[in-house]
Amino acid sequence: MTSIAIRGQRGATLLVTLIMLVVLTLFAVTGFNLSSVNLKIVGNFQQQKDAEATVQDALERALSSIDIFSASPLVAKCLPSGDAPVGTAPNQSCTLPADVLITKPKCNYSTAATGYTKKLGELTPEDTNWELRASYTDPLTKAAAAVVQGVAVRMLAGNCPAS
Repeated sequence: MTSIAIRGQRGATLLVTLIMLVVLTLFAVTGFNLSSVNLKIVGNFQQQKDAEATVQDALERALSSIDIFSASPLVAKCLPSGDAPVGTAPNQSCTLPADVLITKPKCNYSTAATGYTKKLGELTPEDTNWELRASYTDPLTKAAAAVVQGVAVRMLAGNCPAS
């Protein structure tokens, strides 16, 4: 073989090696970018689920008291961190980090409670169906959640304004 042919082969090997190195580098950078995007998606999903859990917790706390059905139109629920008490008041300004707004429950309908043969006037129980709406926006992550929940409550007659 001549020396010219040998020199040409050495240059081709170097060029092919550099191209392969660039291609592998592009694959590595693309892999890192994809994993970063997936991590952000999972983080956003987790923040959304945390916001939904906060709203659901506030609704459960509100439903543990019958006062929610006679509250004024807008109830601000301050969710405590730790053992702090839960505050309930119209348009209350919360010093705690989480504000969950629960609107006044809407009574959809009421029916006479089953199993009662004698009508007792206002003391006759009724099965009522209520709709509760709550919303929350996390101040740090800006994750927002809104929940509409139905609840059935047995109450004395006349407590459902829709019927």
